[in-house]
Amino acid sequence: MTLRIFGAASAFAVVKWLRHAGRVTSPRDLAALLGLALLGVVLNQVLFLEGVKRTTAIHANILITTIPPFTLAVALLLGREQATWAKLAGIMLAGSGAAYLALSRGGPADGASLAGDALIALNSLCYAAYLVLSKDLLKRYEPLTVVTYVFLIGALVVAPAGVPALARVDGAELTGRVLLVCAYIVVFPSFLTYLLSIWSLKRTASSLVAMYVYVQPIVTAWLAPLILRERVTPRSGIAAVVIFAGLALATWGEQVAGGEMKPAFRPPAEGA
Repeated sequence: MTLRIFGAASAFAVVKWLRHAGRVTSPRDLAALLGLALLGVVLNQVLFLEGVKRTTAIHANILITTIPPFTLAVALLLGREQATWAKLAGIMLAGSGAAYLALSRGGPADGASLAGDALIALNSLCYAAYLVLSKDLLKRYEPLTVVTYVFLIGALVVAPAGVPALARVDGAELTGRVLLVCAYIVVFPSFLTYLLSIWSLKRTASSLVAMYVYVQPIVTAWLAPLILRERVTPRSGIAAVVIFAGLALATWGEQVAGGEMKPAFRPPAEGA
């Protein structure tokens, strides 16, 4: 976790410096960024890692699908979004497709526990809150500025415990393969994922951005044959159709929100 956060923070800092992105000097905004760092980076990572230790992969995959409904619930409670039948139906449809795919891994839930499931659910809630609350700062700052500060602050928070843990790593274990895997984790699931999600949050509803978590099990199912030599099943194809149908329905619901057609992804000048 520490390597992932430190690596992504360093990458964001370099890109921000090269792009001459803006700075944050307001104490109030810095406090808000601290809250986002705790929700979207620190608690998100810690709760997930501790949760998967105490539950099964099947349970974790199913519970991750609570991110979109959690996001919509937080947005509605804070008055940030409108609830439309299309958006609600789209979330439920895509969620059912993701759960259908996750349940195909079958087998008894040996190793699962209520504590582990609760930690995964709390992880989803923290990330949902991060998506919704990010939008306030995105009205005043570039996405790159926001995500860079979030990761730099997150790195500072985990440093007291993370740096000693990294120091205890045996250098002999850092083979070329291990370093390549670490680089992949930093670049793709961390740097690019957070950058693209914050870029999208500037341009559309947080609940719609959250819905794309449903693509994750589909990508896993279709890459597994290439990497793990697993077999693509008809269930994967059915789940993909259901998930993308749900995404399409929710996107259409965002377009017609408020009773008028509007693009689901809007240019920065129009806000979010």
